[in-house]
Amino acid sequence: MPQVCARCQATTSQPVVVAVEHGASVGGRTLYACPRCAPTFPKQCDPFPIRRQR
Repeated sequence: MPQVCARCQATTSQPVVVAVEHGASVGGRTLYACPRCAPTFPKQCDPFPIRRQR
């Protein structure tokens, strides 16, 4: 499904997820970027990292 790039506002048929925003009282939203702008976004950290078992 085409999405709008969060940086350049262009419509892209190859969206890349660059962030997931969470809301306290409402559902969150997913931010998409076009393949050209995606590398310019900072890497998001995982709020629930998988812990390695010892």
